[in-house]
Amino acid sequence: MMKNAIAILMLLFIVTSCEKDAARTNVTMSNITGNYVLTSLTADVAVDFNQDGTSQMELLNEASCFSSMDISFMVNGDFTATVAEPEFDSMNVLSCPTSAQTGTYSINATDLLTVTANVNGGTVTENIQLTVNSNTIAFTVSDADLNRYINGRAGTPAANITSLLAVYTRI
Repeated sequence: MMKNAIAILMLLFIVTSCEKDAARTNVTMSNITGNYVLTSLTADVAVDFNQDGTSQMELLNEASCFSSMDISFMVNGDFTATVAEPEFDSMNVLSCPTSAQTGTYSINATDLLTVTANVNGGTVTENIQLTVNSNTIAFTVSDADLNRYINGRAGTPAANITSLLAVYTRI
C-alpha cells in the first residue's frame, strides 16, 4: 500500500510545476490531451547512481529506470502513467521497479489540476497548480516530496538532492 501511495505521489509531481510559462494561456483538458515521456530529470547536485565514478545532475544518464516513465492524458478525463518506485539497497545500488497508475483528471479555470488515482482498490485525490507549454510539462519536486517517495534515502547517493526538475515531452 505504501509503495503504491509513493508511486501516486511521484505521478502527481509529473504534472506540477513551480514556474509559470509567460507565453501560455489557460490550460484546458484539450491542451494537455496526449502522450508524454520523461525527457529530463535534473537534480540540484551531481550524483553517481550507477556507481561508474562519474557524478552527473541529469539522472536519465545515471539510471535507465527513469526513462520508462510516461503519462497519457485522454480526452475523456482519464489518465494512465508508468511511474518509477526508486529505492536503494544496503550497498546503495539503485533499483527502480515501475508500476502502472490509472485514474481521472480535470482542470479548472485557474489551471488547477485535480488528479484522482486508483490505489489498491481505493483512490487518492490531489489538487495541483499546473503549468504547461506547447509540448512539455515541467515540474519541480522538493526535498520533502523526495523523502515521501524515495524510501530510506538518507545515507544513499540521493541524500544530498534537495530538488528535481522533471520535464515530460509530448510524443
